[in-house]
Order: sequence, then C-alpha cells, then structure tokens
Amino acid sequence: MSSQPPPKRSIAVIVAVLTFSLTLAIRIWGINSRLWLLSDQMRDWTIVQGSFWDLPLIGPATHVGGYTLGPAFYWIMWLIRVLVGPFFDNLPHAGGIGQAALGSLADTLLLAAVWRRTGLLWTALAAVILVATGGYEVCLASVIWNPVVGATLAKIATALVLLDWHRGSMPRRVATAGVAWAAVHAYTGAIYVAVSVFLAFLIDPLVRRDWRMAKQNAVVLVVVVVLLQVPLIVHQFAREPGQQAMGAVTDSVAAIVTGRAQPEVDKSVRGYLGAVQFIQGTPWTIPALGWILVICGAVVAVRYREDAAMLLITLMPAVLSVVGYALFLAPLDHYYYFSLMPSAVLIVVLALTSVPRGNVAKWIGIALCIAAVAVTPARIRFSRTLHQMPEYGPLVQGSRTVARRGVSMRAVRTEFPLPPTGDPEYIYRLLGGRIERSSRWLAVIAKDGSVTFQDVGGT
Repeated sequence: MSSQPPPKRSIAVIVAVLTFSLTLAIRIWGINSRLWLLSDQMRDWTIVQGSFWDLPLIGPATHVGGYTLGPAFYWIMWLIRVLVGPFFDNLPHAGGIGQAALGSLADTLLLAAVWRRTGLLWTALAAVILVATGGYEVCLASVIWNPVVGATLAKIATALVLLDWHRGSMPRRVATAGVAWAAVHAYTGAIYVAVSVFLAFLIDPLVRRDWRMAKQNAVVLVVVVVLLQVPLIVHQFAREPGQQAMGAVTDSVAAIVTGRAQPEVDKSVRGYLGAVQFIQGTPWTIPALGWILVICGAVVAVRYREDAAMLLITLMPAVLSVVGYALFLAPLDHYYYFSLMPSAVLIVVLALTSVPRGNVAKWIGIALCIAAVAVTPARIRFSRTLHQMPEYGPLVQGSRTVARRGVSMRAVRTEFPLPPTGDPEYIYRLLGGRIERSSRWLAVIAKDGSVTFQDVGGT
C-alpha cells in the first residue's frame, strides 16, 4: 500500500502547530511548581551541566543492575541544557520542558505520518490524542528520566518509517536507523520498536523486490549500530572489573538457555496487557482488552496486508515484547512498555477505521476523535495524582532568595519534608550558591518559599 497524497500545506501547518502546542502545554503545565526531582533526576541533570566531552560513554544506571547501552540520553539532555537551560537558570525544570518539547515533536510527526499514510486526518488525530494524553505518560513526560526519552525516540522512529523515510535518500535512512538505535541507548525497553523499524528496513524493500535497497539498508543498519556502540566499546576496555551492561537481562537469558529456568510467557502477556490498561485505560478499566487487541490486530493484518512497513510498525512491537519479556525473569513494571503504546493505540484505531470505506471511515474517525477529547480531562486529572513534588516550587523560590544573599551557607534546610532521596541544597548549588560547613549562616526554607536565616556562629 502506498502513502496517501499529502494534505494541503496550510491545513497541515495549522494542525501541526496546534498538536505541538497543546500536547506541550499538557505536559509542562505547572512544572515549575511540582517537578518530580529525586536522586536519578539530580544525578542526570548534574552530569549534563559540564562539557559535552565530559559526558559518560554509557547510559544511566538501571534499577536491575548495569547500565543502558550508550550515552544518547545524556547527549540529548546536554543539548536541552544548552538550548533551553539558559532561559530557566539551568534549573531542572528546564530539562523537563526540553524533554516534553521533544515528546510533542514526536507526537506531531506521528500525526503527520498516520495522516499521510491513511489519508484520514480524524483517525490520525484520535490516535495521537490517545497516545499523548495517557495519564501515566503525562505525569512522567516532563520528568528527567531516560525511559521517557527512549519512548520518545522510538515514537519518532515509528513516525519516520510511516513517512517512508526508510525508502528515501541515504541520509534519511541513516537518520531513521540512528534514531531507532538511540532509543535503545536511552532505554533498553525500546529494543522492540527498534527491531521492528530495522525489520521494516529489510523486509519492505524485499516485498517490493528492490534488492539493491535491501542490501543498502542492511549495510546502513550494521554501520549505524556499530558506530553508535563505539562509546560503549571504549568504555568496556576501560571499565572496572565486574561492571556489566544489562546484567539482569543477560543473566535471565543465560538461566533459560542453560535450562535452569523456563520462559515466563504468561507473565509477559499479563505484563503487556496490564501496561496497556494502566497507561492507556486508567482511570477506567477496559473490558476484554486482550481480545480487543487480538481482533483489531487481525483486522489490521488483513487490511494492510500489502503494506509491510505498516504491519511491522504496528503489530511487530507487541509480538516481540511478549517474546522478549518472557525471557526476562525479573518482575515487569508498567513503564517498561512506554515505547509500545503508539503501536497498541494504532492497532485499535486503524482497525476501527479501516474496514469501512469513504465517508463511513471518516465519521468513525470523527467519533473516535471526539471520544478521545472527551476522556482527556479525566486522564489528565489522574496524571496529577502520580509522581508530583509540590515541594519543588517553594524549594526553588527559597533557593533563589538564599542565592541572592551572596554569602556562603553552612547548610540549606526546609521546614517541610522532602522525598527520601530529595536534597534541599541541590537547587541552591545550581544557582551558584556555595555550601561551606564553616559558614555562620543556616538557611531554612518555609512552605510558602520564604526563608529564615539563622546565625549559628562560625567555626
């Protein structure tokens, strides 16, 4: 199936600007007063404060041991710090705003891709609204966190394939492959989308009997992956003994290969369905979700049977994730599946609008779009109940007051409790403040952001 004729430029520009602006507003609303700032966020924002050449050669540490496969996450956050940081005193919410803007760019590209692929604006709008306003994703969209960036890059790679960039010039193919593998750098759970993109690179030209492009694409994939893994290779030669990337993954696979454990297929299926329910369904429960996805997947498989790229991008990530996570013996968390939500939503939306033709499909798309808009307020309200840190606002306000005083502090404290991994002095240091334990001054920040300075005497 070939792509539909492109929409009129003026309409496309208006829709793109509105999509980017509204999704960004949803993501960053109130970020300067409620940003979730824990140890991981402080660690990563501190790392990108220096020179690009001082960035790590590997990705962030994972909670299951080891680290991600490359430094793309730090490259992106460093660029955000350089471009966005100066407008917000290089405070952490600058990173959140830049990360959210990247997510809104991905949404806009996905909208353009689905619209162009299907010729149905309302179908594309319904899909993007559902993807962008999932409550669990919204609450984390502006939190400095590598799984969010990995999912965003995977979404961009998905959109680029649907826009047929993998059929375009060599620079376009390199860019698409690079974005897909950078998603894996940022978060290993994006591997299922990346592999689906790579399969589209190889199978799509084979179906069209374009042997030359198939060979070229195979070379492109190998070269891009190897080049992006150079930092990890360099790190491996200099690493400390015992330090291992993705140790939990390799240990799980080794246990299954050697017969010490069995693949956990049932857990994997339940993990996928649970993630779709929580990320896309909450605050409601979607009845018979598994059957809905299976039936809609079958409809999409039949309807788009001549469009290999579409099938690979929509159906393959779910299949690969079920297989892949069956080989992962540790517990599964919902955020592991962030990068799979666009494909899950597309399966349902495309199935509902692909069987009928003409105006019927258009009106179904309009109905889906209206329904998506109608449920958005409840989803956003739910997102505001998760992973919020209302202490961030007074902490920033108070830290600014302390920094403007222009003298070193023995310590900065708060009258209100912070999360266990919070740091009352972190914002103050970012603003240029100095902590000297011999200073006579102690600053105490109140709930309203006001500051009391206590003279505790010098040492």
